[in-house]
Amino acid sequence: MRDLPTRVLSVALLQMTVAVAVAQESGKDVQLAPVNAFALPMEIEADSGASNGDATIIRIMPLYNIGLSKDWRVVNLNLITLADAPGGVPGRPGNPNATPGEREFGLSDLIHASFFTPEKQHNYIWGAGFILSMPTATADVLGSGKWAIGPSLRLTYRTGPWNLGAIAGNRWSFAGSSDRAEVNQLLIRGTIRRQLPNDWYFVSAPIITANWGAPSGNRWLVPIGGGFGKVFRLDRKPWAWSLQGYFNVIRPDGAPEWAVRLSVIAAIPYGSDES
Repeated sequence: MRDLPTRVLSVALLQMTVAVAVAQESGKDVQLAPVNAFALPMEIEADSGASNGDATIIRIMPLYNIGLSKDWRVVNLNLITLADAPGGVPGRPGNPNATPGEREFGLSDLIHASFFTPEKQHNYIWGAGFILSMPTATADVLGSGKWAIGPSLRLTYRTGPWNLGAIAGNRWSFAGSSDRAEVNQLLIRGTIRRQLPNDWYFVSAPIITANWGAPSGNRWLVPIGGGFGKVFRLDRKPWAWSLQGYFNVIRPDGAPEWAVRLSVIAAIPYGSDES
């Protein structure tokens, strides 16, 4: 098995080669200011300490919002996950009931969330909608084998150099393989972002999951941590990169102990802000 420095270096080189296709508004905090924008963020995460071995996760998150009227727009977020991971590791988004098995590389389940958001908002922003997951995994150990849907919520508060927020959704399975466990999973992605001098910033974006079908002592995966990034311009457009580290203070038996995350961000506006 590759050691962690080799894994981090290899995924960093991969990310550099595809960075020109990566886009998201500056800040990597899913703050979604009320302008028309298309985003294709990408992040690569290397985790360590799981009982079945280390994993490398690549997340591609197409992000776009559409004006519905002068008062409302819908914000759409997708989570496409590629994984080089062993089977039987609990706590991962889209695969709460992990199936034991050998290491696989491939596609995990696709997760989509939509948030209906008022246009006239200031420091405090909210949105509500639904979250849906589809069994697109290329191997049983990488996905749930189930279709699942539930409500979603988005909250953001901005004041001065601070941006605080979270997106959350809980999914229940309603179709899929009868041989796989039912899905009842909460997914939360939080954000704490603080602007610093000279275009630097601090960011913490933990991914929290709760598998309600697991025993009470093995339901939650709660990481703490964060890192630093810098905003720069490429072709006169704002980009940003950040390097973050997280330690799982609460985790199911067999889940990873910690993870390192590398991300690249850019914003690509389109159209106008008139609805």
